[in-house]
Amino acid sequence: MTAWLLARGQRTLNLRCGEQSLACCPITPESLDTVSAPSATATVITLAPSNAEVVDALGVFYRVIATEDSSDHPPQVASLPKLGPDLAPDLDGVAALRPGLVLSSLTVPGMERNVVGLDARKVEQLVLAPRTLDEVMADVCRVGATLGVAERADAVVDRMRQERRVLEERREGPPSRVYLEWWPRPMFTPGADCYSNELIALAGGVNVFADRAGASVEISVAELVQASPEICFVSWCGVPLQKLDPDRLRGREGLEELEAVQRGRVFALDERFSGRPGPRMLEAARRMGAAIRSVRESSQKES
Repeated sequence: MTAWLLARGQRTLNLRCGEQSLACCPITPESLDTVSAPSATATVITLAPSNAEVVDALGVFYRVIATEDSSDHPPQVASLPKLGPDLAPDLDGVAALRPGLVLSSLTVPGMERNVVGLDARKVEQLVLAPRTLDEVMADVCRVGATLGVAERADAVVDRMRQERRVLEERREGPPSRVYLEWWPRPMFTPGADCYSNELIALAGGVNVFADRAGASVEISVAELVQASPEICFVSWCGVPLQKLDPDRLRGREGLEELEAVQRGRVFALDERFSGRPGPRMLEAARRMGAAIRSVRESSQKES
């Protein structure tokens, strides 16, 4: 139950029977960790692209012995064994490799099966499920401490904080209303419990669906029209940048009246940055910020 809730952006367990509350308590990803002790030599398996990127940023990617299929950074990942998709990796294969540590994830609904399955196989794991930039940075430190490179983790976090300050200082004017699309059919977008809200804010925008509970929410065409974003980004999960097609949003039935569509304000956004809560995620804010500024400059010229 805890893993299921965390994978959907929740941080509270609230068991009820009708109107009566049976139990209500906070829950954290750390409560699912099964690591016995820090190690400066443990081999590692990563089960999400962002987790592989954390290990790389810490300078110890040479200790990674396998990943799930979608990891593509750093380049060394290409030579490693692949264990299947991130939502359904070969957990028996994971256990057979006898890693010192698995970095699992609960950033996407369905990943709870991996966490529960690893626990049943007695595989030591750290469970990462960050909802904010601060939680991402805390996870970097947690992984660094577990792998015996705490000082390197501090350096990575310091760099991320500096990047965030630069982005904060560059914002100007009222925030633009932004729609970020994670999947086109059905339409999914970040909700209130997601780090994407901070990335959008750092870019100079505000998520038009930030009031919806959950990390990822399904919406309809009518709801998007009603939300009336000024600018849209398509950043479909697992789809490489060269295959992202803004025309699939522009030409979607019912969206022809959307201002962002009419004024050509639909952009492709590389999911490797926007969809991976790790050391490279602030690049998404930089890219959205550049698009938002270009839209504002164009509007000023038109007026």
